[in-house]
Amino acid sequence: MNTKNISTYIITFGILISSLIFGVTLADTITNVDDANIQYPIAELGNCQNKNACKTYCDKSANTSSCIAFAEKNNLMTANEINNAKKFINTGTKGPGECTTKNSCEAYCDDISHIDECIAYAEKTGILPPQELEEAKQVQSAIAKGVKPPSCKNKKECDIFCDNPDNMNVCIAFGEAAGFLKGKDLEDAKKMISAIEKGAIPPPCKGKEACDAYCSQPDNMEVCMTFAQAAGFMSPKEAEESQKVLSAIKKGIKPPACKGKEECDKYCTEDSHVEECIAFSVAAGFMSEKDAEMARKTGGKGPGGCSGKEECDAFCQNPENQETCFNFGKENGLISPEQLKEMEGENNKFQPGPNTINPGGQMMSPQAGPGGCKTLEECKTYCQNNSEACKNFQPAPNIQQGQIQPIMPQGGRILPQDFNPNPQPGTVPQTEPGSFNPPPSPTSALMQSIANVLFSL
Repeated sequence: MNTKNISTYIITFGILISSLIFGVTLADTITNVDDANIQYPIAELGNCQNKNACKTYCDKSANTSSCIAFAEKNNLMTANEINNAKKFINTGTKGPGECTTKNSCEAYCDDISHIDECIAYAEKTGILPPQELEEAKQVQSAIAKGVKPPSCKNKKECDIFCDNPDNMNVCIAFGEAAGFLKGKDLEDAKKMISAIEKGAIPPPCKGKEACDAYCSQPDNMEVCMTFAQAAGFMSPKEAEESQKVLSAIKKGIKPPACKGKEECDKYCTEDSHVEECIAFSVAAGFMSEKDAEMARKTGGKGPGGCSGKEECDAFCQNPENQETCFNFGKENGLISPEQLKEMEGENNKFQPGPNTINPGGQMMSPQAGPGGCKTLEECKTYCQNNSEACKNFQPAPNIQQGQIQPIMPQGGRILPQDFNPNPQPGTVPQTEPGSFNPPPSPTSALMQSIANVLFSL
């Protein structure tokens, strides 16, 4: 439940019941007649000659059935509105307090003193969905227990009353007593009140959608983040990062025009937006100048055009792509000279020269390992499934000069773990087993996540 619009729930019973009795008034549906290309006079509606005459006809309860039939036939009302209108007919075409139209029913049920009668009517006719009926009963129960409701009688009055910071405590207390506010919603509502009492100014928006839209605008972010920090809606880490965002905004650098991690990841990998995202990331302190230089060089993308750690991990774990990943790391300075030398040396151990011959002048094949494997990858694959054979493997005796001997651990036995060198030839150095760290990819996802935290209540 949204703590930003408590008044809506406090007087739920009035608006819901009155609006659902008719959905829209039958008379009002006649205003759509021209759009439906229906010609006057309308025989089904007493041969009414124009909109006003048809409205007068359908305002009379005796004509309700024929007006509903006409509206249904010509698609002037939704299926839900037709259904509620038929329920209304089945009750005798009169609602609580003898109301006969939407306006009169709304006026009657909008008054909190009529709550018992309106709820009884809604329950009897089934005109309210179960969840909304339950909410109305919660209000009814709280009032019956002596809980004092806010000093307002209808939605308009309660909106004004509960939007006033001086009255929020009363509205929240009633929401808690009625069971509307509990758990995290109640906790956040009380945090909000505490912040306001200390002088913090909340953003001028109501509800998650409205506040998401408001707080995603660069010009409004400072107001939203300042209030969120004051109210304790941010974790220490989020508060620290929000300060970085504010710092960049105050420097005159606007965040990228995207919302949410997924959207911003996509936005910032597009060539036309890379510079925009990099500039903001550097200004906010999320990216160093060195990383920014690399991001500009690569366009924020990794080998094969991969974007993000997961995608680049998947790409570089594919043996077919290891050369691409190795070359990418080499070309973009992601591999130090020492690592490069080590990997190239390791790779050469399994690469026989093109003219390798034995003393008798015959071409020699490389000495095979367990199961006949000839390369590191082949032996690793074989030994993962044949550990016993690898454990007991002994190299062939009398290796001739010029033959290639498999790399052997001390003791002459090849163990499965011997086929898991790090780094492997042809792969980029990894910070975690099996992972590939792509070059820095600028993103404003953090900025938007902060805005989402503010008013996701």
